Amino acid sequence: MFPTIRTNNSNQLDALLALRGFACLMVVICHCSPPRNAIFYKGYDLSWLTFSSGLVGVWIFFSLSGYLMGKAFYTKRYTADVPGVINFWRNRLLRICPLYYFATLILALFVYTDVLKTENWGYLFRIITFTYNTYNQSLPPAWNGAMWSLSTEIQFYILVPFFYTFLLHRLVNKKQIVIIAISIIFVTFFVKFIFWITFRQQITEEWKYFVKYSYTPLITNMDLFLCGFIMNGLLFHHQKMIANLKKNKIFQSYMKYFAIVLVMTLYIVTAHHLYHQEIWNLPELAGKGIRTSTTVFIWQPITALITCFFIFVFEFDKYKTSIKNEPLSFSAILGNPLRVVELFGNISYGVYIWHMPIIAKISSIFTSEIPIEAFYMKLSAALFLSTLLASITYFLIEIPSSKWKTYQKIEIVKD
Repeated sequence: MFPTIRTNNSNQLDALLALRGFACLMVVICHCSPPRNAIFYKGYDLSWLTFSSGLVGVWIFFSLSGYLMGKAFYTKRYTADVPGVINFWRNRLLRICPLYYFATLILALFVYTDVLKTENWGYLFRIITFTYNTYNQSLPPAWNGAMWSLSTEIQFYILVPFFYTFLLHRLVNKKQIVIIAISIIFVTFFVKFIFWITFRQQITEEWKYFVKYSYTPLITNMDLFLCGFIMNGLLFHHQKMIANLKKNKIFQSYMKYFAIVLVMTLYIVTAHHLYHQEIWNLPELAGKGIRTSTTVFIWQPITALITCFFIFVFEFDKYKTSIKNEPLSFSAILGNPLRVVELFGNISYGVYIWHMPIIAKISSIFTSEIPIEAFYMKLSAALFLSTLLASITYFLIEIPSSKWKTYQKIEIVKD
């Protein structure tokens, strides 16, 4: 018996796709290195508003990924048997690998050519096998530093079917969900604490050790993935609570506005923290590590919880009785102009892949006696060029490769 999806004519904004686009924008802004002491208003230094936390952007990606991968099993797009799991892994590789390997080839040939030297073949091997970490050797060759997160994503995809099988009957009531969520956050906190007390001097003195022991390992990001994943248990099993929420349309609207405010507040607070507590981008701190334990222990679980709340309020009314949304098109955008932000969300994978090598190449071009002017020019050029390149590869690589995906058949019933 196939799951039933009831459809009607809907033209709603895909909020999760918009959030993914926003997270990608946060990462690009961060990598464009905004200047300090550049924006003042009535004597107040407002430069921190441009200090987007790229860490938070990546953490949002991970929480969204955890939710969506879990949803694929909960909604029976894949079955938890050998054929279903193999098909899940196959489709994930079709999503990630074509663009990833194309970008790796182009970057190795034309941008980061040192990686092709014989002494760096081991590093190249780790890149193509998704075991890449920005600092997994003492003197790594220059490479696209953003691609490490894709290695972490692939490692998580391998584990998703096992998490689903283990947690399926352990996420039935609210008490179980809360206990498991707290346990996940606590275990991740404990692991990071062990790394912190063991390598504290290295983590605070050199950025590469923070990346190596806190930022990039799958085990230290597990709270992000699994908090997103367990949202499926809440949305799948608690339909009575969800039915009560659906009755109150005004409350639904307030919840959605509040979720958006929380995401924007997360941006503002972490940007302020980077500027004033981590004192980011000070010349004398170039290459230095993390100064405050807040960055290591606090912002990550807070990002997971805020992202999960965002997921809940935008997904609870369509989780089981999924409304088939109108495909994104020019006419759909005319009908709902808010959907224009989905365009950036759709190509966010390509933008994420291409923006760092583009920034590396254009940074020397965009200079000015006014630092904030140079930053705006560099950011505009990076967004334009990465969006252009991402759009090309989206249509030439991502869409064609997605046609090879296969899913379990789902019965569609039109109301």
